[in-house]
Amino acid sequence: MKQGTPGGNRLRAVREYAGRTQLDVELDASLGTGYLQRVESGKVRHPERDTLERILAALGALYSERRDILELFGYVVDAPLPDEQEIQWAIGSCRGDLDSAVFPAYLLDCAHHLLAWNALVPKLFRFRAITERVSMLRVMFDEQYGVMRRVANPAVFFPAQIRALRYEMAQFRGETWTTRVLDDLLTCATFADYWSQAESNPTKAIAARPLSPLELNLPDGGRLQFRLLAEPFVSDRRFRVIFYLPADPVTMQWCLG
Repeated sequence: MKQGTPGGNRLRAVREYAGRTQLDVELDASLGTGYLQRVESGKVRHPERDTLERILAALGALYSERRDILELFGYVVDAPLPDEQEIQWAIGSCRGDLDSAVFPAYLLDCAHHLLAWNALVPKLFRFRAITERVSMLRVMFDEQYGVMRRVANPAVFFPAQIRALRYEMAQFRGETWTTRVLDDLLTCATFADYWSQAESNPTKAIAARPLSPLELNLPDGGRLQFRLLAEPFVSDRRFRVIFYLPADPVTMQWCLG
């Protein structure tokens, strides 16, 4: 039976999974010989944060691994915007789920940037130049993308988007990037209007993952109905996949067609 601290055991597991020896990591992290063994075994129960960060950097630890280990040793972990390596990891991790879905689905980061999508997304939204890293809240609220005017239930859908945003931002309270994201969105008149309404009439979400209803008008006069479901990554809460679940037979047929 392994002895030691939860943090030390988790650190050992990450190192072994990376295929690194204790000596290799100690050399890369500029540590004394035997120090990592003492941390992993629990003889050093509360290593300095800077020391842990050097060990994690030497291991090339993912954000989720870094978060787990630092929290197990009692440190508060920040949530910066994902870097390019982390974004590519997230895209690769969810690509199979996106492509196998028979309804629109896409990947967002914590700043609502569109990172990856399946074939039904551009067919659904039809905005002219779907590009990576555009804010999906911009797509929804900004007239230039042409989606806002197609929303058939604006009094329900847009307030639901604002409530979801407020909930998501609360998880990253204190991060400087959240202020930048909000300030940028507030330059959009429609978003600013709905945000102001939400400030005047605050409501609390009951469910952590509410199904937001969305109805979109089609050019031929038809209408599609979806329920939007956000599924955060288990291993990194800064990413989530948005699934557009068909809510009526017409929409199911459109997705299948």
